[in-house]
Amino acid sequence: MTKFLRKKLIFRSSIPLFIIFSLILIVAFVTVFRVLDLEPYSIPVAAPKISEKRILFDFGENDETLILSSKGEVLVSYSSEQSNFVSTVTKVLKRERKKVGIEENAKVLLRRDENNRLSIYDPETKREIDLAGFGESNLEIFYDLLK
Repeated sequence: MTKFLRKKLIFRSSIPLFIIFSLILIVAFVTVFRVLDLEPYSIPVAAPKISEKRILFDFGENDETLILSSKGEVLVSYSSEQSNFVSTVTKVLKRERKKVGIEENAKVLLRRDENNRLSIYDPETKREIDLAGFGESNLEIFYDLLK
């Protein structure tokens, strides 16, 4: 009977020790990565950019979605009834800027790399949105802007 109780006691006390040891290993692993400034292998190497254009996403007076040139000229306009991919990208950019305390609407860079992938880079938040997963019809808008 005492052997049975000892085994049960050892098993129950080993679970908290295992959890504590696991947490210590995770903290050590993260610390080593941060101190040595290592990057995970899953981050792909960015292909060189072959074309780039400064644009501005904004909402107009009647809640239409606008894509403006760097000079403020309207390149593309969608009415408020046309809820589309461009309005979603505009909202995401505004939300990301609010998260870091940026209220102003600044220009972003529309980029195409040598693999013909499009992305939108926001220099204010240092974030890049890869547009590859949003469908070919949605990307046509941005390919046309780079021509």
